[in-house]
Amino acid sequence: MTEMLKGIAASDGVAVAKAYLLVQPDLSFETVSVEDTNAEEARLDAALEASQNELSVIREKAVDSLGEEAAQVFDAHLMVLADPEMVGQIKETIRAKKTNAEAGLKEVTDMFITLFENMDDNPYMQERAADIRDVTKRVLANLWARNCQTQRLSMKNQLSLLMT
Repeated sequence: MTEMLKGIAASDGVAVAKAYLLVQPDLSFETVSVEDTNAEEARLDAALEASQNELSVIREKAVDSLGEEAAQVFDAHLMVLADPEMVGQIKETIRAKKTNAEAGLKEVTDMFITLFENMDDNPYMQERAADIRDVTKRVLANLWARNCQTQRLSMKNQLSLLMT
């Protein structure tokens, strides 16, 4: 079966190869009232740890293939995950509102994202909003035990096209 996809070319020319289509995972969730907030905090801790482990591996691969400077974006992501102020606020939201970890995470990270995006006089902090957004997606995926990479790319010794 042949399917035609239309899009915007990233470069000139024509390429013929196996195509990989990357799609964003569905990270939607329902806000749920919970009685056992300790269990939700434990789920959050496990998702944070899994996210840290994933990012550490990705960072090492980035250092090997792209160099130390290019891998520094992952240092920023790891710092977000380890931020005691943000994690503390997420846990406090879970306890105070007796809500699931997903809802606590989203409420607090959305607040930080808005705060940083509105710092018009500080471009560095505005960039951190994107880091928080990326980290939030990764933690949500781990809360749902989903792998952020919806398609594993095995492009070794293959000519491939990547479509996003």
